[in-house]
Amino acid sequence: MRFFPLVWAGIRRKLSRSILILAQVIIAFTLFGVLQGLASGINHAIAAAHPDRLYVGSKLQLGNPIPIAVLERLKTVPGVVAVAYRFQFGASYQLPTQNVPICATDVDSFLAMYPEITVDPGEVRAMDRIQDGAIVGIDTMRRYGWTVGQRVTLQSSLQRKDGTGNWTFDILGTFVNSEEEDNSELIIAHYRYINESLLAGPDTINLAVVRIDDPAHATQVEQVIDAQYANSPNETLTQSEQELVEADVASLGDLDTVVHRIVAAAFFVLLFATGALMMQSIRERTPELAVLKTLGFSDRLVMGLILAETLVICLVGAAVGLALAARILPVARNFIGLGSVPAIVVAIGFACALTLALAGGAMAAWRGLRLRVVDALANR
Repeated sequence: MRFFPLVWAGIRRKLSRSILILAQVIIAFTLFGVLQGLASGINHAIAAAHPDRLYVGSKLQLGNPIPIAVLERLKTVPGVVAVAYRFQFGASYQLPTQNVPICATDVDSFLAMYPEITVDPGEVRAMDRIQDGAIVGIDTMRRYGWTVGQRVTLQSSLQRKDGTGNWTFDILGTFVNSEEEDNSELIIAHYRYINESLLAGPDTINLAVVRIDDPAHATQVEQVIDAQYANSPNETLTQSEQELVEADVASLGDLDTVVHRIVAAAFFVLLFATGALMMQSIRERTPELAVLKTLGFSDRLVMGLILAETLVICLVGAAVGLALAARILPVARNFIGLGSVPAIVVAIGFACALTLALAGGAMAAWRGLRLRVVDALANR
């Protein structure tokens, strides 16, 4: 640390150039953090998907209504050990942009199907007593400042028998998704409350959720379920949770290849830009470096000071860039349901910054190492 003032003086000697290098590093690592965060998040989502959970929906389009009566037949399919259902629709709170997803279901079977959703048992028992009660994701609670015991009214395009789209809920508890802590947004409500209030299309659901005893038999179970409704008005398409996630990823294209090529191109350009600017800086400071050697600084120490300048700029730029990526990436969750920078991406980012600093400053540092005091003072 005693040499840091010299390093800082070298950085400040031509501040505009240092700021230019820093800006390039920040932009590159922001891009790196966002793209790698997306790729890592998607790969994590695929790995974390439950292959023993199957989703039964309309063959015409996932999310189209199907009769709730399909549940009884699903329970008889060999290999099926549990069945739940979801009737989902969107609503908003106060402003149209304040979106809140609502899932109407049988609360007990839903929570049994999704053990990663953590709810206080007392709050679940309270739901049994209050028909318009709701359990709200902790993210939604924080976003709108709601509290347990509060009564909220949401607006939706789903019409009630009273001719309005106003749906009112008593908040009886909160939940956290233990597998995705930043994805706890649903309002879990009673299906019977929503169903009895609907103006049109009662006794339908968007999805039936099935748990099977052996994920290895998922394909066979899917075929049996869909065969039951073949050539009927309610043909179904059954897919595992993993297949649904993979289908969403496939719609984005070969993301890994795109990410690697963009990041590699950005770092390649940054490497040359950093190296060129550092070489220019050393050429301008040749007499100063000669003075340092005259005062007793060794060749290796001078080389270390030059590398330290590049290292400080690259590490600071990487830290700022990754911090910006951490703020930007959650916005992607609104589009693809993902959005956080994993710790491994941050670690790789700093490793890349270290490598970039050593590679970008290598030529300049080598010039400082080989610098002869006589030649430098004579401007040769």
